[in-house]
This record gives sequence, C-alpha cells and structure tokens, in this order.
Amino acid sequence: MQKRDFIQQAVLQFLPQTKNEGTGKYDVDLAIAMAEKLWRKLSECGYGDTRPSGQREIPNAYDQLSKQPLMKAAFDLFWAAFNYKQGRDRAAARWLQMGLLSKQEYDQIVIAAKREAAARKQLPEGRVAKMAEGWLTDRRWLDASETSTETMQKQRNQREQDMTRINQDLAHAKSMAEQTGEEYWKNEASKLTEQLRKLRGNHD
Repeated sequence: MQKRDFIQQAVLQFLPQTKNEGTGKYDVDLAIAMAEKLWRKLSECGYGDTRPSGQREIPNAYDQLSKQPLMKAAFDLFWAAFNYKQGRDRAAARWLQMGLLSKQEYDQIVIAAKREAAARKQLPEGRVAKMAEGWLTDRRWLDASETSTETMQKQRNQREQDMTRINQDLAHAKSMAEQTGEEYWKNEASKLTEQLRKLRGNHD
C-alpha cells in the first residue's frame, strides 16, 4: 500500500477519536497528523516498502495521454465531470492503465462522475472526499450502474402497481355502467381503458 492510500484510510479510522464533544466537530488536521505518525512508526519498524511501486507509477501520465487522443478526450470529460481538482496526474495514470474503452463505457464513467461530484457536496462533516484516482481504481462508476438497475426495478414495480389499480378501477366502472346505464361510468371506462393502453404501450 502506498503512503497516500494508507493515510486516507487511517484518517477515516482516527476521525471519530478527534470529535470535539462540545462543538460536535471533527479535527481533520489532527487525524492526518495521527495517521502520519503511525506511518512513520510502521516504516521505522520495517513494515512496508517506502519506494514508489505498483502500476500506478507512470511519470507525466497526463502528458502521455496526449499520445492517445481518444483516451485523452475521454479523460478530460471525466476530469471536468468529477470536478475535484487534485491528483490529476495520478488519475491520468490510472486512466492509462484501464486501456482503451468503448464510447459507451466512457459515457457511463462520465455520467457517474457527475453524480459523484453532486453527492460530494452533501458529504457529512468529517468525511473525506474520494479523489479521482481512488474512485477509478475502485471502479466506482459501476456503483452508479447498480443504482440505475435498482431505479429501473422500482419503475417496473410502480408500473405494475399502476396497471393493477387501473384494472380494478376499470372493472368497477364497467360494472357501474352496466348496472346504471349512466354515461358518466361509460366515459370513465373509456378513459381508464385509454390509460391502460398507454401504460402497456410505454412498457412495450
């Protein structure tokens, strides 16, 4: 694990200990200092490798993207959508490692990045925002896909409920039309039949 990733994770662990009971606020600077101290102590004891390692180490990664125009154009769209202007070169390195994706996949990532940027504004106090590199490494855009699937399921469930309700109302209107012969119920039955037809048409 590289230092940056370690510090981020350690800060999340230490934050609860820094809460001021009087104000209810967290001391992020103190949590970072505690994480840094732990990193130094672990390094002194021989844990971990302090040398840069792993696939993420790509020198001047953003400049290298210029050699891949399609990847660079997609990355620039992502970077603007993510809207967290720190660690661009590291994010670009991760982008390079992902390889060339399809336009549909890039579009999916950009849409999810916009959602992430909007959600970041609602972060509770004391929560640390995820940087672009970590977001890409964790393939967080797939979370948005799962959310979309759940949304589609909810929409299907709602459609089924609407169809059930309209069918019940239609049966009642037809019954009343037969019993009373009133024009009102005939009109209601026609309206409900049309609603049902449209709902089925949208579903198909």
